[in-house]
Amino acid sequence: MRPTSIRVFEGLSLLAVAMGAVTTFLTWDSLVASVRSKVLGAGLEPALMVLSLIYVGLLVLLILLTARRGSMVAKWLFVAIIAAELVFTVPRLGAMAGAGAIGWLEIVQLLIQLVAVGALFTPPSRAWFAQWRAPGARPAV
Repeated sequence: MRPTSIRVFEGLSLLAVAMGAVTTFLTWDSLVASVRSKVLGAGLEPALMVLSLIYVGLLVLLILLTARRGSMVAKWLFVAIIAAELVFTVPRLGAMAGAGAIGWLEIVQLLIQLVAVGALFTPPSRAWFAQWRAPGARPAV
């Protein structure tokens, strides 16, 4: 059986991804305008939509591989992505807080992601991941 910390990781991570998808939907026009101002060319909206869907799909895949299959590779890739998001977000925290509800939604999303990642490093989680590394082991999920 998966420890509570792994279930917490999965639930919080999926919640944070959903919050990110909602934020992207709500800010779509400004996101497209920002990309358009930096890149010349037509057809940016479909490309941006595809990239957004690929990113969300990748995050969900990494979350499920980590929480359901004990994949250490998926775990560390997910941790690296969240760490990169943290590095890029911290300098913008003041602006995000002043941006109203959307900015606060993004801050809460980041905090949820950090709590979720922290759940991966609790003693029960570490023991569960260790079970997956044992030869021939398939812990109950």
